[in-house]
Amino acid sequence: MLRSVTMSSWVPWVGGVTAGLGLAYLLAVAAKFGFLRTRGHFTLRRELASRRVPQPSTAPPAITFVCPVTRPDMAGRVLEAGLGDLDEQAPRILHANTGSGALVAAKLFNKLGPAVETEFVAFCHQDWRPIDRDWVARTLEVFAARPACEMVAQIGVLDADRDRLGGRILDPHGYAGEAGSHLLHSPDEQCFVLRVARLRELPFDEANLPEFHFYAVDYAYELQRRGFEVWSTPALGYHASATGAITSPQFKRAREVLRRKYGAGAVRATTGWI
Repeated sequence: MLRSVTMSSWVPWVGGVTAGLGLAYLLAVAAKFGFLRTRGHFTLRRELASRRVPQPSTAPPAITFVCPVTRPDMAGRVLEAGLGDLDEQAPRILHANTGSGALVAAKLFNKLGPAVETEFVAFCHQDWRPIDRDWVARTLEVFAARPACEMVAQIGVLDADRDRLGGRILDPHGYAGEAGSHLLHSPDEQCFVLRVARLRELPFDEANLPEFHFYAVDYAYELQRRGFEVWSTPALGYHASATGAITSPQFKRAREVLRRKYGAGAVRATTGWI
């Protein structure tokens, strides 16, 4: 009986300590994310202020931007605002992807991509926007400089000294401090550019991509299987949202699909790794 009383007297104390440690951890995480978001806000303002004055181009458009839209307010505030500031003409196809007619990425891009009349198509998120006004020209330069390149993507990695969450300015000065374009294993899916002719020849894998995740990764791997390359654009981009929940059932199902196709090491925690 004495032992039972002694053990029971420890239970509230242990529970209190555990709860206190848990609360301290949550507060520390909240403080860290709050700091990163605040720093990101000021970093974004500084980067935007340093963008050069636009130099409108009279050349015919080369890239059409295709975007599945679930929140028109966000698409207008972020994506369309950014596209409207580009030097180059920027045709766009914004598809209302809601309700019973909503499609997963593979089916949607296979449906809309071949209808594009420009040489290139950019698949992008509604909360992504280019910041460099010459984003189109700098991205197309990568295709021109790399004969084996068949995909150019907005890299999802930042300088070590730059904010990784708050402003989500994507690769403002080059990966690891090295300016320019970088060879990728797979892209981040917020924005990537393909040749329309290649898309017609090699559509997205609708049979094995049942979710709205890893579609660009899968396509990048299929290109590399065929001897092509994936490179990042050196132009600056902005992504308004945080990374989706990698613990969601949809994410896990999509990840397993890729692991079955390409091996257990094919997919890391998120996309956009080098």
